[in-house]
Amino acid sequence: MKIVVDTNIFVSGWLWGGIPARLFRLARTHQLIICASEAILAELENTLNKQKLQAKLQSLGFTVNGLMSGTRELVQVYPISTIDVPELRDANDNMILGTAIAADADVIVTGDLDLLVLQEYEGIPIVTAREFLERYFPEN
Repeated sequence: MKIVVDTNIFVSGWLWGGIPARLFRLARTHQLIICASEAILAELENTLNKQKLQAKLQSLGFTVNGLMSGTRELVQVYPISTIDVPELRDANDNMILGTAIAADADVIVTGDLDLLVLQEYEGIPIVTAREFLERYFPEN
């Protein structure tokens, strides 16, 4: 199963663990494939470099470079085409949808309400991490 994980899921999983981190464990054990694009990885790096996250990174002994290396090892990167979904409030969310199309993903996992309100895009369900695990990996 191939999924696209939004930046907020990466940040949450890496820095706070919990349900989003369970997706990473499933990817490490080859139960699913996390698909990304260079655009998603760039947004993740920019987000991790924000001042408000520096104390959390330090408390965990993490560096942005270390987390980005770990992320690159965890994901398969796909080249994406620019798409425009006018109903999206945040144009940056187009990269999530574009990655899902490029990767032929089965599901988009996000905590972003602007994406969740769509419920699906081009037949690809858009769900929270909790919904994803309950629906596809109830035993995990």
